[in-house]
Amino acid sequence: MQLRGVGVLGIAFSAGLLGCGNADDVRRPVGAAGSTAAGAGGQSAAGASADGTAGVNSAGGAAPGGGSGAAAGSAGQDGGTGPGGRAAGGNAAAGGNAGGGTGGTIPFYPLDMNDVTILAPLPTSSESPVLFRGADLADDGTAFVPRVLFERLTAGRELGASSPVMNAATYDRVQLIAVRFDLCDRHLPGACPESEDARLRLVFQPLGLDGLAQDAGFHAFYTVRMDEIEGAVTELRELAKIAPPQRGALRISPALTAAAPEAYVTKLRAFVKRYAGETRLVRLTMNAQPQEFAQVRWVFRGLEKKAGTFNDMPLVGATAADISQSVILEGSSFDVTPITDIPSGFLGAIKKTLYDAADATTQRGYLSALTAVENPLTHSAETLSCVACHVTTFVTRSRTTGSSIDPLTLPGRYTSQFDLSTEGGKSATSSGIRALGYNLRQPMISQRVVNDTAQTLTEIERRYPRPAAPGR
Repeated sequence: MQLRGVGVLGIAFSAGLLGCGNADDVRRPVGAAGSTAAGAGGQSAAGASADGTAGVNSAGGAAPGGGSGAAAGSAGQDGGTGPGGRAAGGNAAAGGNAGGGTGGTIPFYPLDMNDVTILAPLPTSSESPVLFRGADLADDGTAFVPRVLFERLTAGRELGASSPVMNAATYDRVQLIAVRFDLCDRHLPGACPESEDARLRLVFQPLGLDGLAQDAGFHAFYTVRMDEIEGAVTELRELAKIAPPQRGALRISPALTAAAPEAYVTKLRAFVKRYAGETRLVRLTMNAQPQEFAQVRWVFRGLEKKAGTFNDMPLVGATAADISQSVILEGSSFDVTPITDIPSGFLGAIKKTLYDAADATTQRGYLSALTAVENPLTHSAETLSCVACHVTTFVTRSRTTGSSIDPLTLPGRYTSQFDLSTEGGKSATSSGIRALGYNLRQPMISQRVVNDTAQTLTEIERRYPRPAAPGR
């Protein structure tokens, strides 16, 4: 589905299209291709380079990217090897102003995956939130999730349903599950121009009395102004300094599950309160299984602020009355209404009957559509349907298990010096479509969320790099 400007559970959506990125009221152009990191490659895997063109990382060899001012980096972290070649160097930021970074006076402390995307542990009881409730107040004195917007998203009778998606009382059970920071709204592929505001992205889910997560998520997007970005990055680095070791794969926050997390919790809460609130909110989206439906079915829908008013996100190519997308699970297949094949081959991948009927070459093409969906350098909300980012992790594992096709050899695969594993969650083995959050107590982390996180880290390092050693 493509709704304008919607994001759900850690996956960003575009203003204009409900997809995997976002856009502002103002359509700002992305810059020209900038610098990229040259790193030692992992196992053979094709990937997009910083200028959006295809490139190949070969085992043991250097993987230079396009553009000027390339920074050296090896696979994995600090000279280590990338896990199974998945963290091979070679993919980095595209975009003008991305090359070289601006540095400035920002204190340097290296950030890693769990420093810019923070998945909180579930509480033992919904009576004791780890971070916040959706109804709690930010520093601007307004709720993180305005009740009136929550009720607009959930009270509508979606696609002929005879009851609301969720009842109004669910609002009081909504809690903050994940925190994400990004340098821009990601409405187009490539790096963030320095002329754009950043985004704080919060993922909320309703919890039961036992602390189990309901199969529903709300993704809120808040503006971090350009003049605040350097300060926000400084705060993230200060958080990272007091966290326990948490390098490696994205997973449930090691800092929030440490033996004594109080100092980290206090600083993280202050960070969230500072940059969230209704006055900064630009988009609120929903991805939920209606409470009254017996079948496994999800509804995508979103609201976006335009000219000071929150409006429904219309579906591209549909009638004005169509403002939501339905996704039904059938075995390991997903039945999407309105139907989507963006990018081409996506439909053949998510529909098992189509995939099984295809020859090996066609199957490989179908799977390549999934890797394209997961690559933030080649696809964004302007080119993807909303369901795409939520199902590719599970579908890729499901289709390639027992197959002769190695997903690491598919063309267009995103690569990075950071750990791109999704093993910190269960998205590869669970047919649920939580992109970042929980299915009951199971953590869910999609490949697109992982890749987006790595891309954000790459761009932060370029914009605010490690200071040069004295005398150099």
